[in-house]
Amino acid sequence: MQRVHFFKAHTRLGIINTPWGGSELNLGVEKGPDGILTKNYLSYFSINPAVTTYKFPNPQKIKKLRYKKTLSESLRDFTDIILSNSKPNETQVVIGGDHSISFASTAAILKKHEPAKIGYIQFDSHADLCTFTHSPSKNFHGMVTRALLDKRFDVKCISSLLKKRLLPANILYIGNLEVDEKERKFLTSHKIKVFDRHDIQKNPNLVKKKLERFMKLFEHLHISFDIDVFDGSLVKATGTPSKSGLLTRDVYPLLAILAKHKNISIDLVEVNPKKEGSKNTIKLARDVLTRLLPTMFV
Repeated sequence: MQRVHFFKAHTRLGIINTPWGGSELNLGVEKGPDGILTKNYLSYFSINPAVTTYKFPNPQKIKKLRYKKTLSESLRDFTDIILSNSKPNETQVVIGGDHSISFASTAAILKKHEPAKIGYIQFDSHADLCTFTHSPSKNFHGMVTRALLDKRFDVKCISSLLKKRLLPANILYIGNLEVDEKERKFLTSHKIKVFDRHDIQKNPNLVKKKLERFMKLFEHLHISFDIDVFDGSLVKATGTPSKSGLLTRDVYPLLAILAKHKNISIDLVEVNPKKEGSKNTIKLARDVLTRLLPTMFV
């Protein structure tokens, strides 16, 4: 039986300004890993999980002209830490922090597997497909997926970190995506698949069948789970709670399908223990992990 290797990414380095659609900086999101991975929670695993911690720089202490370089260096270093500490019999699970950490967790997977063999599923209420030039907030957490698949991503020091990239045909979004015109154009022109709440509720069995067919195409499946995919009535302790997100009854049956894949990795992001409603948000985050890793719990 494989054991879980948690990588705790203490960071809000991907959030330097008020998020698009938000009203305040998501201060405290860097504490997400500690809020989720308490000693009591870790004790429920059937095999003691490995835990490796990496603390990113505080964005408030970085000079503006140095920011992109510091971000790229930190993402490179965290990628190297994941790779150097991972063992063949472990399931890689990265807990953030803001969504920027998905760059490092996915970069590590891209070093282990060929892009054609990797399926990438992002649960989210945002597509994170902005370029730096067109980003309204200039926050990298809203660009991370674009950087993972677009060779022309316009922050060169970050783009140069990847020799291989995700393939658009291998990407699936699950969630009611709030996107701007340029992101929607990118989604459409690259024929990237999306299952939204309307699809799930209109014909849940068809969505399940499509999801099963999709995941079976790949030797490895990476799941990037932004907690704000859930409706804001369920998840309040996150940066930008969704006004029309998914419900647990929409998401949980899909997680049960994904849990059947024999070779997965996960990142889970944007839980903020310092915000109101954190208890319920953390519980949901743990439920997601439990459902994706059912055989690893007592």
